[in-house]
Amino acid sequence: MEYNEQIIEIAKKLNIEKNKILYVKYSNLFEISDCEISIATDIFQKYNLFFNNCKVPNLILEFPIQSLKFKSCCFEDGFIIRDDFNGYISIKNSIFENYFSILWVKKEIYKININKNNFNDVSIFENKILNFKFEENTIQNISVSNNLFSKEAYFNYNSFGNECIFFKNSFENLSFYGAKFNSFVFFQNTIKGSLNAVNANLNFDFENLENKINEQYEEFNKYKKEKDKKSLDKFANDFRDSFRIFKNALIKDNNLLDASNFHKYELYCKEIELKQSWNKLKNVTTDEDIKQNNRNHSQLVDFLLLGFYRKLCDHHTDFLRVFNNLILLIALYVLFVFGFTWLHDDKLKDTKAILTLFGFFDKFKFYFNIGVAVCMSFGLILLLYKIDKNFIKSFKIFQCLPYIKKWLLKVFKKEIFIKLFSRLKIIILDLCHLMESLVIALLIPCVFYILFAIFGLFLNLDKDFKYLLFVNSLFVSTYICLVYTKSLFLGRYVVLILSYVVFFIMLISQPSIIHPLIGKIMGDFDKNLSYPSLLILNILYTILMALVLFSLQKTARKNSIVPS
Repeated sequence: MEYNEQIIEIAKKLNIEKNKILYVKYSNLFEISDCEISIATDIFQKYNLFFNNCKVPNLILEFPIQSLKFKSCCFEDGFIIRDDFNGYISIKNSIFENYFSILWVKKEIYKININKNNFNDVSIFENKILNFKFEENTIQNISVSNNLFSKEAYFNYNSFGNECIFFKNSFENLSFYGAKFNSFVFFQNTIKGSLNAVNANLNFDFENLENKINEQYEEFNKYKKEKDKKSLDKFANDFRDSFRIFKNALIKDNNLLDASNFHKYELYCKEIELKQSWNKLKNVTTDEDIKQNNRNHSQLVDFLLLGFYRKLCDHHTDFLRVFNNLILLIALYVLFVFGFTWLHDDKLKDTKAILTLFGFFDKFKFYFNIGVAVCMSFGLILLLYKIDKNFIKSFKIFQCLPYIKKWLLKVFKKEIFIKLFSRLKIIILDLCHLMESLVIALLIPCVFYILFAIFGLFLNLDKDFKYLLFVNSLFVSTYICLVYTKSLFLGRYVVLILSYVVFFIMLISQPSIIHPLIGKIMGDFDKNLSYPSLLILNILYTILMALVLFSLQKTARKNSIVPS
């Protein structure tokens, strides 16, 4: 009888039929099902209520409640928890057509469970929350700022959509286990206890991280006045702070393997940040401007080093990549040594006189100079294209491409042409990336060659010097450009397969050529390697070999199961 009276009261307050309410004795709550409810705040304060498959209008909770549970409900308007709220909330399998917010709650919220819901917008701002479970939800936008999560904060298995921002929060223990992020900004937060980010898809490569930072930058500044806009390097710094916090938390948990990945992302962000330093060069009017420009130029060196280590070994996290680059270096060195000795083979009786580059190249000086001029022309066109993408469109030959495409569509069936064109496009693009790398590799020694032609006479340098400079700078630039190349099939797979073939042939037939020191140790030293013209090549090769071997052993240690 007592429960009937309570059911009548609840039905009257919520403006629903009595048969929609069931008292669940064992849990001391009233279950309300399959209805559209009106909000009666005093009922929430008086009873434990469980809404199942209900439509809920705009709901604002700013007072103490018993407990509220929502399952399979549709929240057509906003849902706000704020001010003097205190109590227990559970929301499961529900849809929020508008926004969900927990704002400025003055008392500590002792427990909130939010599971398997669909959200458009979520705001959680300036609260003290003891136990917070926000799991298995699909969220378009979420902003979590200035909160104190004093015990547990679980964001497991959530799918975060467009914008995900965590700012100035304090976490005791934080878990993003199995979470999926489309965009993620986590800065100026603290994690006092443990962090669990296992199986979270925080697996970025450099390109998609750079794209995400650019997207955040454009979205933030879209409707801002010029004075309120935030620079791109600041966004990169915010992302870097996110990864630094995660890294430090994982190091504290002695999880060095995952920490090294977040350190890698931190360095990605630093590289993107440094990339913007060139955009901040000032017109010099004061001594401070000179100092700032000098700082920006010094940052260029840091930017180049970060880029090289990213390509060489993914900041000491990719063992296979750095091992492949080691094999590539050995094969390239072998190619240059054999190419060098082949040029001079049986040309003169005096072998030591033979092995000078001047004796060979100067016979073909005219053709050599033409080759240098062609390489310089292509290189400059490529540089101009890199500076301004529209530059290449000014060439009339490229303006014919749309007409050629239309003609091909008429000749071939559309489906066949589309398949053919898509495959050809991939192959041609890959080939273009390889050609781009090779043009840059040739451009650098050509620049040195021309500089020598201009200043060599004044410096009274030997004529053989310009050819030595050309060949040795070509060796270094070719290696770096092949490490950097965007050509995945031809530039990486094909070149690496050939490199492994060369390496194993030399390892079996002539191991001394892998490095001159190996030949001396084995007593199988090739005398050709000791000629003066090869000494500079050997020195440069040794420096690069030391750099790659250092990265190899460091990467191997970081990938070890046993923490260092």
